[in-house]
Amino acid sequence: MIRKIDLTDLHETLELLSLQQLAYRIEAELIGFNEIPPLFDSPQTLRESEESFFGYYDEIDEPDGKGRLVGAVSCKQSAKELTICRMMTHPDYFRRGIATGLLKHAEQFAVPGMCIKVSTGTNNTPAIELYGKHGYEPVRVRLVAPGITLTQFQKIV
Repeated sequence: MIRKIDLTDLHETLELLSLQQLAYRIEAELIGFNEIPPLFDSPQTLRESEESFFGYYDEIDEPDGKGRLVGAVSCKQSAKELTICRMMTHPDYFRRGIATGLLKHAEQFAVPGMCIKVSTGTNNTPAIELYGKHGYEPVRVRLVAPGITLTQFQKIV
């Protein structure tokens, strides 16, 4: 189940931060760069990001009835484009279609003709393959640190 994450709820925010730490540490290892900005977030920086966050919850019944957060995506939208800012999946849930589900959920916010943009570390092969599989084309490579690049992808819907 995918639903909006309430960043005014400290429990939900801390659950998101925990997931983000796990997921982005793996990306940091893949790309050889430990300075990925999401690794330095706090509840306050998440709330101030102006991003909309959506969580993928597993089917396990938790005491609160909400399920366990196992994936998340965030996005920002302007009149001209939708930017997918973050995409993360809990390592125990890799290769189960969670990132695909989250990507498709985020894409629903784009209107026909709108450009969707997303970036990932150039050496993050799983993410590169995910975006390519869903019709995203690489449009730009940007150096962010010596030997470390980000690849930006876009797709017109």
